[in-house]
Amino acid sequence: MKSIAAAVILFSAIPLSIPTNAAAQESRSSESAQQSRSSDRIAEPMAPRNIQVLLEKETGEILLEVKGPYYIFNPHDGSRVASGLLGKRFMIRELENGLKWGEEFPGIHQIYIKPRSSETSIFINGIQYQGAIAIYGVSGTINVINELDIESYVKSLLTSRFPTPKEPEVMASLAILARTDAYYQATRATNSFWHVSAKETGYQGSALVISNSAVDHAVDSTRHLILVHPEDGKSLPFATAYTENSAGKTAAYETIFRKEAFAPEKGVSAPHAALAKMDSKWSYQIDKKALAQLLRVSQVKSIELFVDASSNKVYGIRVKDGSDQFDVDFLTLQNLLGPTHLQSSEFSVLTKDDAVIFNGFGKGHGVGLCLYSASAMAQNGENAVKILSKFFPETYLYNLNAIPDGNLQ
Repeated sequence: MKSIAAAVILFSAIPLSIPTNAAAQESRSSESAQQSRSSDRIAEPMAPRNIQVLLEKETGEILLEVKGPYYIFNPHDGSRVASGLLGKRFMIRELENGLKWGEEFPGIHQIYIKPRSSETSIFINGIQYQGAIAIYGVSGTINVINELDIESYVKSLLTSRFPTPKEPEVMASLAILARTDAYYQATRATNSFWHVSAKETGYQGSALVISNSAVDHAVDSTRHLILVHPEDGKSLPFATAYTENSAGKTAAYETIFRKEAFAPEKGVSAPHAALAKMDSKWSYQIDKKALAQLLRVSQVKSIELFVDASSNKVYGIRVKDGSDQFDVDFLTLQNLLGPTHLQSSEFSVLTKDDAVIFNGFGKGHGVGLCLYSASAMAQNGENAVKILSKFFPETYLYNLNAIPDGNLQ
């Protein structure tokens, strides 16, 4: 089986763009501009390939512990306001005249804590995080942001999402997809204090990441590789997704998630999942009154489905209660019913007496990489590049040397 590195050289359906000297110089210039724009938000210029993750939003206080030497900067002007050699452990909160972390910082409502050593560890409420931590006071509350390099961020995400790893080439595919999504989030949120929320992405810090694990190898072996999608004359990173079992067809990202993401506009067929479609059949029944309570409507008289014709995936429903009607998108409906009940976006609905019956196929939202089919492809000897080309047509692999500033071409 060819490795991802060998596949990049050999595979021509998804060209790999390697920056020339001129492109590299332009990238360095873009990086400098990015750093300049970021200097008013964080104490140190943002290093290449970094992402900022919101850990806590408008909370009263948190337990902040630093083990090892560190610096504290004021993000407002970049000045260093304190440092320590042995570490520190106190609750941090905002007072009327500034932040307090053991000592008070008069007139300072935001601090940026940067490790002075690779051995330094930072803990927020007992959870370990790699990189730096920014604390912003907001009207008596604080926002807590973790800034770390994207490679470490991807390792953390995949470690928590895949405690039992998939095939090596599938893990390599997932590493590229997670990195692509991280670059998309980082480049589109350049004017925000953070790029993504830990609550939304499932980011759990660095403690679970294990050296020389399947995830560690997958991320390291695909280092700096992302997918880009041509859009209005530019090649841009885009929002990515994966689904456990597509039941034979995937839907476009915007179809299910109902927002623009620079992603491919069409889903694809997944023959391996199609052959085993009947094995993925599921059914769920709920009382009409219980469903009405979940949807916060007076009663459920009828339900209409909004179906994407090309993928047969349901992206929303319309509930009628007799006098009015209400539209609910698939992701909201799945969240209300629970993913163990409404298992996929490919389903039909039957109302019978006092019950509503959902019958469907597959597992997951049905967008992006179909893990069932990807595993079958890997077991048949296909590499990560072939797998990605199947589920993300009209995209390209791109080898990055520095974080793009939104003008990646």
